[in-house]
Amino acid sequence: MSPLHRLGAAVAALLASIVVTVTFAASASAAPAATASPTVSSASLPCSSVRQIGDKKVVADLGMSAFTVRQYIGWCQDSRGSAWMNFASVYVWDQYHLRGFSYRSSVGIAVRGEPETRGFTTGANRQQLTYSVPVRTTASCTQGWGKIARAGSESGQGLTSVVC
Repeated sequence: MSPLHRLGAAVAALLASIVVTVTFAASASAAPAATASPTVSSASLPCSSVRQIGDKKVVADLGMSAFTVRQYIGWCQDSRGSAWMNFASVYVWDQYHLRGFSYRSSVGIAVRGEPETRGFTTGANRQQLTYSVPVRTTASCTQGWGKIARAGSESGQGLTSVVC
């Protein structure tokens, strides 16, 4: 295989993983799509070959489905190089987002036996899709974790199923 062909195949694989990630997040909403798009794109993740692991968690707030937490595995890069890593996402449902109030979502990877999440990230005000930082936890039992803070209070928290 020529170097040009390998480069083309690598770009195609990266684009396919981006489409899969965006599809996972977009399918979380049962409401019609809003005109506003998320401020964070999956293109900002330094990962390829991304797939969801475990079962998603839908969390209710204010009497409605508010957000979905998902956990992923992907071939990611960090300061130590490339490796299989876990990361999570929080996707705020359109029906909740369209209420118009301020909120911030937080997301991370919960590792069994550890008191703090890894890869913890808090999104911008009203950011509909937030990803955690990819972390090297594939040898541990993990869960995606997420919550929303609104008007000084917190909604319920959500944890995906445990993946070991």
